[in-house]
Amino acid sequence: MMPRLRGLFLLAFWFTLIVLLAPFMILLRLITGNENMIYVPIRPLIRLGLALVGVRVRVEGLERLKPDQPYIFTPNHQSFIEVPLFVTYLGRNPAYLAKKEVFKYPIFGQGIRLMGVIPVDRSNTQSAVESARQGTENLRRGKSYVVYPEGTRSRDGRLLPFKKGAFMMAIDAGVPIVPVTVSGASRIMPKGQIKIHPSTVDIIVHEPIYTKGYSRENIEGLIEKTRNRIFSALSEEERAMQGEAAQINTRLSKSDSL
Repeated sequence: MMPRLRGLFLLAFWFTLIVLLAPFMILLRLITGNENMIYVPIRPLIRLGLALVGVRVRVEGLERLKPDQPYIFTPNHQSFIEVPLFVTYLGRNPAYLAKKEVFKYPIFGQGIRLMGVIPVDRSNTQSAVESARQGTENLRRGKSYVVYPEGTRSRDGRLLPFKKGAFMMAIDAGVPIVPVTVSGASRIMPKGQIKIHPSTVDIIVHEPIYTKGYSRENIEGLIEKTRNRIFSALSEEERAMQGEAAQINTRLSKSDSL
């Protein structure tokens, strides 16, 4: 199967099955009152779809996590294909902060909202702040989140500047940050392409970084520590891409938004 056909097949496979199952999942969520029930039928579909197109996933470090502790997972962002991976392979039921446009899709939008996914309007600072506040409250109630500190996908696997939003949420909620290194995803499904190339993606879950002692005044230290851990587990090729000027450092985005 050609890479583009492989990509179209996977997206069509996932979309069709999720749309068909969405009414059942939404009903199950409403009857039980448990948003985690939505994850039950999704995970095997994600695993099956990946297997059909030759994508293998290796995960290490899950033993570092406490079962009942909420976290903010902060992975580097190489490819769209990572999004379903975290729902499936983190061993818990994380939600996302997602751009508001994805909530416009019928059924799908309602489904992800019931999973605890929060819409973010990146063009509206006040709205983005409110989304972060809502996420912080959910963290305090025990919900874990995946937040990409780069804010967008890297085109070639290089680490982009980190935004502060995820770190402010963790500090405000008093929950640990878990740096997560994703390696190989940009090779499987590069940014801006529907093509999928069979290969292996590695997900390395690092030791949690507890936020006690951090504040908005010394947040740069928390960001630096997180970035260093993510960088350390990239492949040799991916680390080399950073170049001398982009070695482990505290590059921050000028924007404090999510």
